[in-house]
Amino acid sequence: MKKNCIVSLSAIMLVLIGCASSPPVIEASMPLLDQPVKSIGENVLPTELNTIISQQPQGYAGVYNDVQFTLGKQYFSALGKQCREVFLSDMTNNSGKQRRIICKDNQSVQWSIIPQVIDSKDNPIDFGA
Repeated sequence: MKKNCIVSLSAIMLVLIGCASSPPVIEASMPLLDQPVKSIGENVLPTELNTIISQQPQGYAGVYNDVQFTLGKQYFSALGKQCREVFLSDMTNNSGKQRRIICKDNQSVQWSIIPQVIDSKDNPIDFGA
């Protein structure tokens, strides 16, 4: 009985010591990013759409290059960029609406389509920019 008590007490002490110690400090041997991520400009919207996107309210619908778009809500991203939803549908092949996000670059004041985390390769709709 005394032996069981000592074994139990030892097990409890080991668990408490393990919980009280801090994890090892690990340093990365290679940086994840060499420099801040910059927009390469491949998804920049045409300048004709910049004023429409900046000034029109939620629900505004328009057509550009056979792409019907409806503006959604505006918000600020975690990076501090002004963004808004836009719903796109290609008028030439009656595809369903796609929800995309566009954000304004704070320095160039250009709106860009933000790449989706999960990209729909079956139905890519863009403004032809």
